[in-house]
Amino acid sequence: MKTSSKIHYKGWEIVPFAAPTSDQQWSASCDIERAGADGLEVFEGATMQFVRATEDDAIAAACEEAIRQIDNIIANPLVRLA
Repeated sequence: MKTSSKIHYKGWEIVPFAAPTSDQQWSASCDIERAGADGLEVFEGATMQFVRATEDDAIAAACEEAIRQIDNIIANPLVRLA
């Protein structure tokens, strides 16, 4: 997966980013964003950093967390990401 790829989920875009670490691992996190009436709403650093042995595993872990974050926002729109 290219780290610049966006994943569409329930009207939101998940934007993963991954980078190699100094100990031959990969670290990944995701931003989430959606287009609204006032323009693009971006939640930067919506997930914590996930360190895994491969880039794909790190991105998968971060994207799973981003999906949980989106589901939480949909379930309770009054609660925003901290």
